Amino acid sequence: MNCFFASCEIAQNPSLKGKKIAVAPNANNRRGIILAASYEARPYGVRSAMRVSDAQRKCPDLIIVEPSMGLYSEYSRKFFEYFLKITPLVEPASIDEGYLDITDVCKPDEALSLAEKIQQDLLRQFSLPCSIGIAPNKFLAKMASDMKKPLGITVLRKREIREKLWPLPIQEMYGVGKKTLATLLTIGIKTIGDLANFNNMELLKEVIGETNAVSLYSHANGNGSNEVDANRFNDVSSISNSQTFDHDEYDVNNMKLIIKLLTNTMCNRMEKHNFKAYNFVLQLKYSNFKTMSKSVSMVNPTSDNRRIYKLFENLFDEFYDDASPLRLIGVSANKLIEAKDEIKQFSIFDSLDSEQKEYQIDHLIKSINSDIGMNILKKGMPKITKTKNEKFDKFDKSWRDKK
Repeated sequence: MNCFFASCEIAQNPSLKGKKIAVAPNANNRRGIILAASYEARPYGVRSAMRVSDAQRKCPDLIIVEPSMGLYSEYSRKFFEYFLKITPLVEPASIDEGYLDITDVCKPDEALSLAEKIQQDLLRQFSLPCSIGIAPNKFLAKMASDMKKPLGITVLRKREIREKLWPLPIQEMYGVGKKTLATLLTIGIKTIGDLANFNNMELLKEVIGETNAVSLYSHANGNGSNEVDANRFNDVSSISNSQTFDHDEYDVNNMKLIIKLLTNTMCNRMEKHNFKAYNFVLQLKYSNFKTMSKSVSMVNPTSDNRRIYKLFENLFDEFYDDASPLRLIGVSANKLIEAKDEIKQFSIFDSLDSEQKEYQIDHLIKSINSDIGMNILKKGMPKITKTKNEKFDKFDKSWRDKK
């Protein structure tokens, strides 16, 4: 994805389109670090990892936007779900990039057309620009995807590496960091071609380590793994959901309703993947771009939407600032485990009978929902109106007799 964090902010707030923006935490802190910059800001020298003060010096009218990690995670989930509709062989490389094995999806001469469709669909459906590399292995695909930005598509065949890959500066090679770069320059390796044709492997191993030397040398010659690891989707560390308001929101009741809806959606996803979480985060973004978040951790993990909503409601009541209207609410569940791996911690004050009953009820509900193929059965909470005990007892007795 192209300048992903900035693109997400522009997608959520189209008024930012075409403007020079940068994403940075603590916007008022000039010592903060830029996380992403729009392509409109880059000609002025604004780059990621640059201090906000330096960026503003280069570009005085730069718009600084607070990061919304919940928003970025949600967009990431959306485009990876789109990828999975094309092929089940998808390997996420990070929050904003992944590898797709399309060998069985289309013929080789149709790959470019498929890439164009993916690029257009992501732009139309999510307003997110991306660049795509088409190649016989993951390393060459990664290098190809970086050759044309934004909205570029590059085909890189092994027979073309002498022409397209070798002339590139060695620092542009995927896997070459600052420390490795400095070492390679000392032994005369300035381009990828220099590395590919370096004839003293023993020296290379000595200066950057055997494993690193073998890997980089192989990549420079166009080799690399072509195995896409779809199982990396199982290594989920968090699940999040967020909602951006189309207007300034002042109504607390509406805010809490949104939190409840976001919580239900998040918990449904957790249940679908059989996850429970130990940690939960509520994020609030105000109309003045101020972003606040607070988290709470549990002794025992849960995916119960009622319990989690109550946690979020308490957090909301605790730190919501009504001085400014809201523009975004985000929720996330972190420190996930599979439900089967849960080890419940009981206190000496817990009622084991009560805990066991709750477990059996939850297990029964899940079993029934699984059998009917719908998540239609929910566990309710008793609501007793304020009546005299004797009237309630009389009603209770008559109901049992009738049953």
